[in-house]
Amino acid sequence: MDRFTCINCGLSISERDFGSDGSFCPNCGVRLEYYKLRFTGTAGEYFRIWIVNTFLTILTLGIYAAWAKVRTRQYFYRHTILHNQSFDYTANPLVILKGHLIIGVGILLYYFTEAYNPTYSAVIVGIFYLVLPFLIYKSLRFFARNSAFRNIRFRFFGTLGESYKTYLLFPVLIPFTLGLIIPYWAFRQKKYFFSNIAFGTSTNLFEGRSRPFYKYYGITLLIGIAILIVFSMLIGFFFSVLSPPTNAPVAEGKSFNSLIVVIIFSMYLAMLILYTFVQQYLYANLMNYCWGQSTLWKLRFKSTLKVHQLLWIRTSNIIAIIFSLGLLIPWAKVRRTRYILNNLRIITDQSLDGFTAAVEPDESYYGEAATDFFDIEIGL
Repeated sequence: MDRFTCINCGLSISERDFGSDGSFCPNCGVRLEYYKLRFTGTAGEYFRIWIVNTFLTILTLGIYAAWAKVRTRQYFYRHTILHNQSFDYTANPLVILKGHLIIGVGILLYYFTEAYNPTYSAVIVGIFYLVLPFLIYKSLRFFARNSAFRNIRFRFFGTLGESYKTYLLFPVLIPFTLGLIIPYWAFRQKKYFFSNIAFGTSTNLFEGRSRPFYKYYGITLLIGIAILIVFSMLIGFFFSVLSPPTNAPVAEGKSFNSLIVVIIFSMYLAMLILYTFVQQYLYANLMNYCWGQSTLWKLRFKSTLKVHQLLWIRTSNIIAIIFSLGLLIPWAKVRRTRYILNNLRIITDQSLDGFTAAVEPDESYYGEAATDFFDIEIGL
């Protein structure tokens, strides 16, 4: 049974102590409201949106991708329910299209310079990495600005300098620290988002530390090493037992070659499974930790993602997508989204009506396109 911390006195309270409309803290007597996020979208509904989006994007040579992105996000936002009200995504597709075109021009410039002179293409890549922190900064501001709940917009207050420190300085230090800074870099990325996201005029307070990041990364490293050792021992055993003698007939040699192919394929499959496990293990534990260390005004969060559930969802989704030739992509996305959102809870001693909206200028479109195109993890 999951437990929560009282927002007023800090007492740990079991989820079973909450009724449908909240409960009272047994220590301080404050009434606590308890909310669950719900995702009500279905694979059938989203499939109709997805198939039209895919067809029109191909038909228009990618131009419709901006409208497809907005339609998709609006569907998922509007089917994310908190306290019987849904979220909303308000971005203008034309603005996103302009960002797509800018990124597209940059990619074409890279390929042209690569064909003409690889030195110039290296300069293009260098310029991109110098601009990348700026794009991430603008992306987070744009994404937050166009996300709303009860007509109140989210905001992002992170600075450009902090973005450059997080996404440019720390990656440069990775080879000089032999990779030991990677967990700390992951912590700084999460901190950059969670410490600067706001709802209306209320900014999230993030109290996380880097130590749990080192713990979870260390565990994944030890598990990965153990799996590789066991797998290497099995490969050595099969080679020693099944390898033909030097004077073996040709037929046995061919069978051994087939065995090598099978072993190579098995190694690739094992590495893929290991990567999937590490990815889901880190995602589940780090998101649970980061949400648990966040306080937005009088709201505390509780994420209850389970590694084995995420691993099963990701693995079965991949298998389903492969055997359906991609037609089950909507089903896979809805399934994963539902699990993640249904495992995020909120506890507060105040009403959700206490938030107030804040007005800020519209943000630029460049970062929005860049983040989506290059699949940058920003912790949303």
